[in-house]
Amino acid sequence: MLQYERFETIMNKLQKQSSVRVSDLSRELGVSESTIRRDISDLDKAGRLKKVFGGAVPKTDDTDFAGRSVNAVSRNVEEKARIQVDEKSEVAMRAASLIEDGDLVYIDAGTTTGCMIDHISCQGATFVTNGARHAIRLARRGFKVYLLSGRLKAKTEAVIGPGAVDSLHKYHFSKCFIGTDGVDRESGLTTADIEESMVKTKAIELSQDVFILADSSKFGLVASVTFAPLDAGAIITDRLPDEAYRRQARVVELHR
Repeated sequence: MLQYERFETIMNKLQKQSSVRVSDLSRELGVSESTIRRDISDLDKAGRLKKVFGGAVPKTDDTDFAGRSVNAVSRNVEEKARIQVDEKSEVAMRAASLIEDGDLVYIDAGTTTGCMIDHISCQGATFVTNGARHAIRLARRGFKVYLLSGRLKAKTEAVIGPGAVDSLHKYHFSKCFIGTDGVDRESGLTTADIEESMVKTKAIELSQDVFILADSSKFGLVASVTFAPLDAGAIITDRLPDEAYRRQARVVELHR
């Protein structure tokens, strides 16, 4: 395959998913990983994508509040639901298996946390969520569920902001399950919206056991706002792309 054909393949994939991996592209295109790394470096220099550890993500011109490059792409619920479907389902199944009768559980808004709902088997847990669709789905399954008050953000279907934080204060969760837009060794756990970050941070503070749901594509990505350090809870992922993360966080890896 010629170089321009590889370039086209890489860019087409980034239009459909949040990241590409050197190892996956090497197998698919039948070339060495070093060749793919050079292709990604060339595309990065040309400003067509952002090179990250182990692969690439779509190019953005965003920066966070400290002026650092932000490479996590903000997407709406429908777009996120079509990305990393199998990986999210695996992570969600493991997370759902941790819920026990008697738990008071916080479930964060998001597509991976949303995948948990169909896999919850115990009937004796109570749920609190800031996900509008999550609340409806939990209620339809017969669970006792409470929806936070606050401003509803249409793009993510999340209840966010100071009102949502205030309505969290009365709870003391036995477990919470939090989604993230990025997992980075320097920036920690990040999300694209400061008002969403406020809710995530407070829910973590109020929880005995914290679980971060992050499929493998989230590692090395940085969104605009850090809501917690890497060691805020156990990170559940399908595959860990860099073993160095284990030195900073407790990682539950489904495939090693």
